[in-house]
This record gives sequence, structure tokens and C-alpha cells, in this order.
Amino acid sequence: MPNFAVRVQLMGNPTAEEYETLHALMAQYGLIRTVDGVDANGNPTTSTLPHGTYYGTNSYEAGSLRDALRVAIKAKVQQNISLFVVDAKTWAFGQ
Repeated sequence: MPNFAVRVQLMGNPTAEEYETLHALMAQYGLIRTVDGVDANGNPTTSTLPHGTYYGTNSYEAGSLRDALRVAIKAKVQQNISLFVVDAKTWAFGQ
């Protein structure tokens, strides 16, 4: 199954409750806010992704995942959103 990086922008002034609903919804699609990797010294580490960014494995294709997420987020979180979905073959994260 493909790995995806997803960026969700809730427009306006979203509430903490809206973000908690969004996080739970994204988890239902296998998308979470952390990634496991190794640091510069080769030690295992878990890193928190930037705000509104999710990563995970899903059986959808990128366009189908975008469409499913768009419908779900608009129905359960808020109508005014921006959504970016990337099929991620490899990644690197730094802080």
C-alpha cells in the first residue's frame, strides 16, 4: 500500500475542538501526525510533523484519498478547507 503525506488547512479561526476532530478523522484513514525514523546519529526517533501535516499508509490512490478526505473533513470538521495529498515513496525530516 502507498504511503501518503497530507496537508490540511482549516481556514478562518478553527477551534481546538475542530482540530481534535480532524486528528481523529485523519487517524481513521491511517494518517497520523508523527513519523518514526532515525536521527543524524542513527538513533531511532519519533518526530512530530508540522501543524496540519499527516503521514501514513492507505490503500487509496492520491486523488481518491483526496476526494474521500475532502468529503469527510467538510462533513465533520469544517467546509472551508485546503487539502494537499502526496504519494510519498521516500522522505526525510529535520528540525
